[in-house]
This record gives sequence, C-alpha cells and structure tokens, in this order.
Amino acid sequence: MAQMVTIRQVNQRTSAIFERVRQGEELIVTKSGRPQARITPYREADTYEQMVADGRIIPAVDRQAEFQPLTAGIDVDRFLDEERADRSWS
Repeated sequence: MAQMVTIRQVNQRTSAIFERVRQGEELIVTKSGRPQARITPYREADTYEQMVADGRIIPAVDRQAEFQPLTAGIDVDRFLDEERADRSWS
C-alpha cells in the first residue's frame, strides 16, 4: 500500500522523498488531508513481446492466409455462406 506524504514534506525533503521512490516505494501526496498526486518509481514501457509473455494481451491471428481469391463466375453469397458455416463463432 502506498504511503501518504504531505505536499509540505515533499517541498522540504524532496531528495529524501525521491530516494524513497527510487527504492521502489509508491507515495501519495496529500494537501489538507486529501490525495492530490501519486509518485511512483519509473519503469520502462513494457514491450509488446513482454505483454504477450505475461498474458496481458493476446496477439491477433493472421487469417489472411486462409482466404483464396475468388474467380469469375462464383456466387459470392453462396461462397460466404459456405465459409461461415465452417467456422465456430463461439
């Protein structure tokens, strides 16, 4: 849980406050007892690969390889109905 510090403490002890944050602590800055800001340690932005590895995102499936170009004379409505019948939408 984040610790509370007053804006006055931040003003008077900026170096010490930032050292706490650098060490990994998260602080909530208050003014008149009300939260005003959150100071958190800096982290590099997650890469796409890291988010996939963590399970936070699921990559899109490349479905372009499944489709073949239509040739002249094919009934497009019938073709689409057949394609859709082969897929599960659940």
